[in-house]
Amino acid sequence: MTPTDPSQHRRWRPPKRLATLAAIAALGLTASLTPVTSATAPAPAESTSPADATLSLSMVELLGGETSGQVMTLDELRLDVLERNYTDGGHDGSGIDIALIDSGVAPVDGLDGPHVLHGPDLSFEGESPDVAYLDTYGHGTHMAGILAGRRAGHQGLATGSRIVSLKVAGHDGITTVPQVVAAIDWVVDHRNTDGLNIRVLNLSLGSDAPTDHRGDLLSAAVERAWDAGIVVVVAAGNRGTAPGHIDSPAIDPYVIAVGAGDNTNGQDEEDQPPTGFTSHGDGVRNPDLMAPGVSIASYRVPGSTIDIQVPTARYGDDLFRGSGSSQAAAVTAASAARLLGAYPSMTPDEVKDTLVRSTEHDLGYGSHIIGTGMIDTEDAWQYPRYGATQNHPTAAGNGTGIATPTGSTWSGGTWSGSTWSGSTWSGSTWSGGTWSGSTWSGATWSGSTWSGSTWSGSTWSGATWSGSTWSGSTWSGSTWSGNGWS
Repeated sequence: MTPTDPSQHRRWRPPKRLATLAAIAALGLTASLTPVTSATAPAPAESTSPADATLSLSMVELLGGETSGQVMTLDELRLDVLERNYTDGGHDGSGIDIALIDSGVAPVDGLDGPHVLHGPDLSFEGESPDVAYLDTYGHGTHMAGILAGRRAGHQGLATGSRIVSLKVAGHDGITTVPQVVAAIDWVVDHRNTDGLNIRVLNLSLGSDAPTDHRGDLLSAAVERAWDAGIVVVVAAGNRGTAPGHIDSPAIDPYVIAVGAGDNTNGQDEEDQPPTGFTSHGDGVRNPDLMAPGVSIASYRVPGSTIDIQVPTARYGDDLFRGSGSSQAAAVTAASAARLLGAYPSMTPDEVKDTLVRSTEHDLGYGSHIIGTGMIDTEDAWQYPRYGATQNHPTAAGNGTGIATPTGSTWSGGTWSGSTWSGSTWSGSTWSGGTWSGSTWSGATWSGSTWSGSTWSGSTWSGATWSGSTWSGSTWSGSTWSGNGWS
């Protein structure tokens, strides 16, 4: 079985062609929704438990107010970021797969070929056959166009790379920590499965972070990917100075945290200032660098939430203007893929060191805003830096795997982030992938499978249940294979 012959396994589901993507709107999913923007993004849940937080896929729509209204097409972005020498060098990311954990990818022109593969749909739309894997929000497709779009006249930056899409957010652009952690774990587990070569992970999403990455569930997850040889590129956030720190998981010191620069002033990289919305660091953990993130015209999904709610951001018939550190992260992830295509033996630490040390800036902004400056991929390609290593405190502390589950206590067994092999659990919530204990006495379950013998919680939101009895009060899964219901 190969990724380009996906029919034998649901993991590899090809993009579904629709007669018109406006059929998404006809499903009635978007009528009362508003896009997640810098002004309307819902606040994360106030909780000491990071698993309770939501993450938003936000684009700050600049409709002529914050800038001069200039638009940067993808081909203009290629010339601005890659520059002619790098563009003509033939290093287009071939052989490198980029995992995109986002709102899915729609099969629009430029993303409708075999270079777009679909991993699992972990969103709440995953069991709806009409919209599973598709981008009903409009964000993931916009990122995919920047990464590796192949539309004539509107090509992305790493046209030789394949995209492996994992959908974690539906039509509202919101996802949860367990969903993103599960997606990251899938990427790590399948990075070399069936001919894949996932070397880059793009996370254009974020949650209002704790001030320390240690104990942060998302930080632990991205560190597992980093340790597995995957360059993780994360949006720093669109919160300006408000929170006093960048988002999670960009807050993790191992990953590449990207802020948004203003590419619409017609200046060279060293003279491009940061945007007013890009999140500032706290002086300890700052953005690592900036990349263009203003009014980039990438692929539009007709009938998606942001397309309906922000029609003035449409550019022509099939493009959409988007701004934010999301776009900046995609630019950087594509640049990392091109770099790895040219120098495949580089480690994530070496790729990060090369990109961070190759930046340019002459405007005097502090590193808590711009990191080391604006990305300069030509210099990075000409002068790769080998031998770099990072040594930071890990998110999970001295143990292995993810941070302590949010119930904070269990009685026996071991916890490694994805599986539980103890005999009993007495915490309040569970966000792992599988459970192999014999009893469960918590209040909620958000994993994907259950193989124990009894369940005494109150709610279940997983996908399958294979126990023998059920005594909860509600069930929202898709299948039941037990013997009785009480």
